[in-house]
Amino acid sequence: MKVNNTIQNNRWKGIPCKCNHDSVETEYPIAECLHCKFQECEDSIPKENFKINDDVLDKNGKVTKKQTRTVKEITLVHGSKYEDVIGWKF
Repeated sequence: MKVNNTIQNNRWKGIPCKCNHDSVETEYPIAECLHCKFQECEDSIPKENFKINDDVLDKNGKVTKKQTRTVKEITLVHGSKYEDVIGWKF
């Protein structure tokens, strides 16, 4: 999997974890922790190629058939303030 638009030292990595690991109720996602929230988004980036079902359209926009294709490359979309991953596209 090729991942475009990666940032090595994102701003959010400098935010310390605010979780108190004494109890589940004081940890992310129950407790608010920006570091853990951004880490979860980073961890959700696909690491391997994956398949999707795609429609083939004619010139009028009608579906003529369905096909399966393999996604081998994605581009990350980052937030502007913390440079966190807010999505990706292929």
